[in-house]
Amino acid sequence: MSSTPVHLQCHILDTGYCIAWEHHVMQGGQRKKIACHSLVALLHHPQQGWLLWDTGYAPRILTATQRLPFLLYRYATPLRLRPELSIAAQLARWKLQPGDIRRVILSHFHADHIAGLRDFPEAEIIASNAAYEDIAWRQGIAALRRAFIPALLPNDFDTRKCLVSSFDGPALPGLGPTHDLFGDGSLLLMGLPGHARGQMGLLAQTRRGRILFAADGCWLRRSIRERRPPARITHLFVDDARAARTTIDHLYEFAQACPDVVIVPSHCPEAFAEVVEV
Repeated sequence: MSSTPVHLQCHILDTGYCIAWEHHVMQGGQRKKIACHSLVALLHHPQQGWLLWDTGYAPRILTATQRLPFLLYRYATPLRLRPELSIAAQLARWKLQPGDIRRVILSHFHADHIAGLRDFPEAEIIASNAAYEDIAWRQGIAALRRAFIPALLPNDFDTRKCLVSSFDGPALPGLGPTHDLFGDGSLLLMGLPGHARGQMGLLAQTRRGRILFAADGCWLRRSIRERRPPARITHLFVDDARAARTTIDHLYEFAQACPDVVIVPSHCPEAFAEVVEV
């Protein structure tokens, strides 16, 4: 690891949202509808260039969910999207084009995290091996049960993928061992099991401070503070409900040990209001 700390430029962006019930995404939540935005991080490493953490929503998901069985995805998560919010469209704010993105890191393969992936045809795609093995063979209902829509994956995914198969780097409080993506401590990947097979989180050293991108390790920050898991109805589509609850406990331990770190779950309205650039 480099002795000189590397701090990345970081922009956290909104790509649209779906409507959900608060008491579904967290036990003890209110019986009210909330906007669950899909957040993406645009990061710049001084040596490695531009990369993305997830790709969020994109208009392509509307085409991919026009027919059964994937039409059911829209019924389960009513979408509120605008074309100008796709991450590819937002790059112009920094005078960037999709070809400038050298890597895309996927937390997991749920549709709301990969819908914009085809917009980056030159990027290396980083994901966990466990996550990819779980969805690679799935089609139809088997894919839908994992909230995965095969049409959203690029046709050349296999030639561009870089799969993380182990976490044997520096351990984080509560969260355990990590994978040091560039060997300089700037981006540490870790497993956040339960919600989706092989789901990863990302601890980034940024100019804004340390940020833990927690993906769907929880949906609300309040879940971490109060150690409240999602409602049982979510057991229908999560990979391992017991592991999901344990991950929330581990995020709590991490938050207690590292109060300086800003935790950003991908869909948390509180995080959206605090960290997103508009």
